Amino acid sequence: MCWLFASLLLKLDAIESYDTRFKIRGSQARSLDVVLVTINPNDYAQISKIFSSDKNLSSLISINELNNVTDSFFWDEKIWSDLLTQILIQKPKKIGVTLFFGDNIGKTILNKKNLDLFKNQQIIWASNSSFADKTSMPFTTTLNRSNIGSIDLLKDDDGIVRRALLDPDQMPSMAERLAAVKDPLKKSSQVINFNGSNRFQSISMKSILKHEVPPNFFTNKIVLIGSEKTNNQQILTPFGQMSRHEFWGQVTDNFVHEKFIRKLPILIYVVLLLLLTIVCAFIITSYPQAVSLFFFAWLGTVWTAASIWTFDTFAIWIPVASAYALIVLIWITYIGYQALRIEKAHYKLQQEQNYLSELEQLKNNFVSLISHDLKTPIAKIQAVVDRLNLQNNLPVEKRPETKDDLNNLKDYSEELNRYIQSILKLLRVESKEFKIHKETADLNGVIENVVERLKPLAAAKNIDLQLNLEPMFLIEFDVTLVTEVILNLIENAIKYTANNGVVNVHTTETDFDVLVEVTDTGEGISQQDLEHIWKKFTRGKNQDLKTKGSGLGLYLAKYFIELHGGKISVKSELGKGTAFYIRLPIETN
Repeated sequence: MCWLFASLLLKLDAIESYDTRFKIRGSQARSLDVVLVTINPNDYAQISKIFSSDKNLSSLISINELNNVTDSFFWDEKIWSDLLTQILIQKPKKIGVTLFFGDNIGKTILNKKNLDLFKNQQIIWASNSSFADKTSMPFTTTLNRSNIGSIDLLKDDDGIVRRALLDPDQMPSMAERLAAVKDPLKKSSQVINFNGSNRFQSISMKSILKHEVPPNFFTNKIVLIGSEKTNNQQILTPFGQMSRHEFWGQVTDNFVHEKFIRKLPILIYVVLLLLLTIVCAFIITSYPQAVSLFFFAWLGTVWTAASIWTFDTFAIWIPVASAYALIVLIWITYIGYQALRIEKAHYKLQQEQNYLSELEQLKNNFVSLISHDLKTPIAKIQAVVDRLNLQNNLPVEKRPETKDDLNNLKDYSEELNRYIQSILKLLRVESKEFKIHKETADLNGVIENVVERLKPLAAAKNIDLQLNLEPMFLIEFDVTLVTEVILNLIENAIKYTANNGVVNVHTTETDFDVLVEVTDTGEGISQQDLEHIWKKFTRGKNQDLKTKGSGLGLYLAKYFIELHGGKISVKSELGKGTAFYIRLPIETN
């Protein structure tokens, strides 16, 4: 999940994020391929006064508006003839004039010498548009237009120029002409790899005209000529304001050394993020949190350093934001996962504590049950046995009938046996090996058999045991377990119903299940006891001294019914009797 999210962030990687990279990179070595010739407007004005008789120029200088001069201000045939001649003497590779001289300088008539000089194929003149039309052509344009290059700019929404406009269907740019690019790039723009200001050697026009140029200064170099940062010559770059000829020097240097910023195919970035994900997952699952945090910080630092080194050395962009997002997301996800595990462990521990507390309570209940309920039938059995022993010592004619004592002894033994069987049954059904054995049977038949067994118990209390059984189809259930449930419910109904009461057993069938309803006219169950009747070894507080029982019957009944995928519920009110409801599904798994 974290890897996919970080991969999606690659789409949000904007070109503006490169600006920071340019600013934080260290000092760069000066380019040995590009040289700048800078024209200072004040110097040019002074030189122009000597060579030109243009009175308008004198008035312009007098009002101190040199910062707002246009390209046409810098045109003077003689000055440019001397300037270009001095540069060509040292045999440069190319000369690029970034000032536009076209219709803006008016009609110009050149002598043959200067015409041949200005149309020299080594000199590239600026065109102020990438579309070739009359208004954008410099006056020195040759017929094949091979000596002109566009200086058209591609500005982003914030006004900063970050890309060079390159289109094979339009006029080549100044940089393409100077770098002698043979095959135009397929893309319409390239991200410029800015290497900072003052990266190129520079010399003033005044020094050249005064013949103060060092030997071989221009030899085998690309020379760009332009003015200083006047208002009309400034270009906004990630490094701030940059003069036009310095800007095109940066672009030309990119072409010469093929150092435009390149993005790798997005699949490579996705694979790199996947590898980073695997490393992070290994670290965070193998080391403690404190150590993992240190390694994560180290990974982020290494990734950043590698990205900066790749950017500076090979001009390849390796995103950092998506990698940071991936590392942070993995850390947050793992911490959340660990918190969830701790919470689950805490909950499990709490459940175990509750279980142990319940087990302790069950043990106490069991001990209480044994000490209270089991000792009574044992004492009665012992009393009957003692009485029989005493009677055996009497003469035969004085011995009373022992039939009643023997019957009582049998009843007490059966009572003790029921307690023991209940406990053994509980141990059996709660074992892991316990399984139910379903068979197709008639539920009504099971109920009738149970009622037949309990008729003597009902007759002893003169209880009317009513059956209201609707015809039903055969269903699958464990006959033994369901018989135990029905027996327990009806026996409890008889046990807790006063003499001359009524116990009713009713069955019905729906589309999805069968319903068994056992109601009585007994004294009912309090709301407080209703919350606990399904627990093991739990009996109503008012019943402990009135009736005998193990407190396991309803617990086992609920357990058996739920094993069948059914439900058992109860409704009761003190003084108004009790009703138990059993629902067994017709179709079971």
